[in-house]
Amino acid sequence: MGDRPIVAEAGSSWRADERRVGRVAMISLHTSPTASLGRNANGGLNVYVREVCNEFSRRGIATDVFTRRADGGCTLEELAPRSRVVYLPAGDPALDKYRLLGEVGAFTDHVQSFIADEGLAYDLIYSHYWLSGVSACTLRSRLRLPWAHTAHTLAVVKNRQLATGAAPEPEIRVDLEGEIARCADLLVVSTEAEADALRGAYHVPQDRLAVVTPGVDLDVFRPQSKQQARLLLGHAGHQLFVFAGRLEPLKGVDVILRAFACLTSDGEHPTARLLVLGEESGAGECARLRRLVTRLGLTERVEFRGSIPQSRLPMYYAAAEACLIPSYSESFGLVGLEAQACGTTVIASNVAGLASIVRDGVTGFLVDGPDPAAYAERMRRILEEPGLGDRLGWRGQRRAQGFSWGRTADQLLERFADLTATSARLRPPLGRGRDATDWMGLDQTGVQATARHE
Repeated sequence: MGDRPIVAEAGSSWRADERRVGRVAMISLHTSPTASLGRNANGGLNVYVREVCNEFSRRGIATDVFTRRADGGCTLEELAPRSRVVYLPAGDPALDKYRLLGEVGAFTDHVQSFIADEGLAYDLIYSHYWLSGVSACTLRSRLRLPWAHTAHTLAVVKNRQLATGAAPEPEIRVDLEGEIARCADLLVVSTEAEADALRGAYHVPQDRLAVVTPGVDLDVFRPQSKQQARLLLGHAGHQLFVFAGRLEPLKGVDVILRAFACLTSDGEHPTARLLVLGEESGAGECARLRRLVTRLGLTERVEFRGSIPQSRLPMYYAAAEACLIPSYSESFGLVGLEAQACGTTVIASNVAGLASIVRDGVTGFLVDGPDPAAYAERMRRILEEPGLGDRLGWRGQRRAQGFSWGRTADQLLERFADLTATSARLRPPLGRGRDATDWMGLDQTGVQATARHE
């Protein structure tokens, strides 16, 4: 892998003779890009890493994605012709992503050993999520490579927009994200709002920020027959609403359950149904939502369908009158973009990441605050105003055409090439030569405090 001729993708602005990046080490410690979506901590980050690796491969760029194999040992999985997933040990299988903090040091050692044993040479490290950023910090010091990082979510943002009863992100995560923001050579964000959050929270200078919008696979997510999709899902004759995502308080599923109860009260809209796609990422959330469904009298109208393969998601979007995204915070909201690419109206919370995708009154609706009545009012309009859903969906599909993973990859490679060109002038190793897991203050007390978060 990596020795094949460099062939640029047709239509790509990234030309082989301009290439200064040949191989990238990606760190995605807590989740594999091939993991099932909507399960545990799997979601937009997985899609992002997988699609970027696919596009890099098409441009002749090799990638190794380092992630954890909870049962020990080392295994390899092909992701694309020039891309593979490298599974390395990282603690007990029962460890959730917060308790993984105590395994970062050992995981990083395994990554370094694998690189040495294989005789690999990388041009750049690209980490995803804060746990991976801690690992990448150490590798940057040891390997003297430029380092780019994408947070995907920020604790300081999540803590400002908590769901009712949800526990805040632990202070150790806030602190570590600050260290990552100050030390990474490049911070890649999805929106200007996310860039503003980093500048405001951690005073990151503009020259270390790159706004690169994620994309959507327009060959997979595209319009199809609503009637046929409903028939295949076993809902011919029903008017469907869909939620797709992890079942956790942050996603606000309880808001749309209450909204659906409001919409269908007193026997209104008897053919309306709600499909909830995804599995819980925290103990007890699914049971809590099912109890709420029973209490609201919706057991015959709401279905929990679990984790759905991404290849089947377009059928669910196509079958829906609208895709509902009531999240308390989102750094971008790939589900909204995927739904729009399928020509489906999106009704979403008016938070920064979703507002960058959904145009209120043009491609869907943005709702201020977790108000079930406000969601119910927009859902009712979609059902009762002739042609409204079709018009919003058509505009959304047109808007989604401007987002592609090829464009995302080209923008990333342009910024990565700038980093590799100046790699000889990298700052000296961080923290007086100690590992990041040491100078960041990751002592056992901090790890135990984080473990108690859940």
